[in-house]
Amino acid sequence: MFMFNSLLLTALVLVPTWAASMARGDDPQGCADLLPDFSALPNKTSSGKFMILFNSQAVEGGEARLEELVKNIQAFVATGAEPDTLTYRPVRVVDNNGNPTGAYVNIEEYTDKSALVSHLQSAAGCQFLRESPPLIASQTFTVVDEY
Repeated sequence: MFMFNSLLLTALVLVPTWAASMARGDDPQGCADLLPDFSALPNKTSSGKFMILFNSQAVEGGEARLEELVKNIQAFVATGAEPDTLTYRPVRVVDNNGNPTGAYVNIEEYTDKSALVSHLQSAAGCQFLRESPPLIASQTFTVVDEY
């Protein structure tokens, strides 16, 4: 009778699970403690979706790293790993000469509020939640709806 070594058995069970979670972009360390409190927000709006505008102003000198963190999220969303993220479109605010001002707007659309929470709990989302606070001077989060 063949017996598995317990370490081998653990590796056979856990490694495929870990690999699948990494492919999905899950963060093994988790970041639920960093999530904003969304309890007062609706699950969906009258359009049947959950849409937000996230406005932020970078601290002086923090623009490049903030953009890098957002680009990481954008690249992850583009893989299709988040089918409930319908739109993730970060844009820069520019002055009358077309120069970046350090202000940003993210236009985001999800199937519902729980899809936003899942989005933020991806590895890229968790990295943003961990690293962005010292890079952002001010921010607003607005729920919007199509009409």
